[in-house]
Formats: sequence, C-alpha cells, structure tokens
Amino acid sequence: MSNKGKKRKDSTMAALLEEKPRRGRPRRAVARQNVYVALTAMQKEQLDQLAALLPKSLGRADLADLAITTLTVRMDALRHAVADRSREIPEGITDFESLYLLWDLPLPPEDKSEWTSIRVSPQQAIELGRIHGTLKAIFGANRSQTFGLALAMLNQFLATTTLPGKATLEQARQRIAQVYL
Repeated sequence: MSNKGKKRKDSTMAALLEEKPRRGRPRRAVARQNVYVALTAMQKEQLDQLAALLPKSLGRADLADLAITTLTVRMDALRHAVADRSREIPEGITDFESLYLLWDLPLPPEDKSEWTSIRVSPQQAIELGRIHGTLKAIFGANRSQTFGLALAMLNQFLATTTLPGKATLEQARQRIAQVYL
C-alpha cells in the first residue's frame, strides 16, 4: 500500500474557500435542533403575526424558543403555587383544555393540522420534552398540543407586554421570567 491515502495535501483552493461566506441559514453560537410538531393553518398564521410583534433584533426563528420559555416559566409558577401539596397542578384542572381556561387563553383550534419542523435551542428542546412528559402523563397530551399551548401563551404575552427594541433572545427570556415569576 502506498502512503498517498494517509497524506493530506492542503490546496490553495481549499484555503480560499474557507474564508468564503456560506450560503443558507446563518450559523448560531449554539446549533438549533429540529423538533417536529403538527400545526394548524391558524397556528402557522399566528406565527407570522407574532413575528411582526417581535423587536427587529429577534426574528421568526426565535419564536419557538420564546414560546417554550413562556410555557416553562408558567408551568414553574404553577408548580410553585401547589408546592405545599404533592401535586404538579391544582385539583380543579381535570383535562388539557382546563389549562387554557386557567390562563385565560383561547381554546385550541380543531382544524386539520400538518407536520412541520420548528428549530429550537438544545435547552428549549429539553424543556419542551420535560413539560410534554408531564402533560402526557397527566392528560395524554402530545408534543403538538404542548407546543400549541406554548404558542398561545406567547401570543398572550406579546399582546400584553412589549419587548425592548434591541432585546436579545436572552433578554427576552429574562423579561418573560420577570413578568410571570
């Protein structure tokens, strides 16, 4: 065998292409993960409407992270409310729709839903999975219903609260925590 396969020769073209900007989605400090959920046409339109409410420093791609953050903070507040009892949620919450009524959210649409992927940060994917596990054990809710609840909460938050004009994603998360905790 020859040593040709073992040696790597750096070419000038490879060195030039390293500096060339890449096409496609811009890179982030932390790579996002795809999570598949089924959304109705109304929920997809809602994503566009919510993107218009965000400051210019945040984009439509950040909506999923903010929605999951809102759901996480609200569920943590709910856990703190019943911390002296051995429960995750209050006694009056008997089904998944009761959560919508508890937080004064419009009930989820019954339209036909289609699968789509959302891109979320790794920590938000963990949080969505944790809350989905809780809601599945209690109500039998699926991941799409869990994300739909998160989207409704974000809609309510952005309708009542404005984020600073140059807010980063982390500052928006902190603002959500300030409002609900």
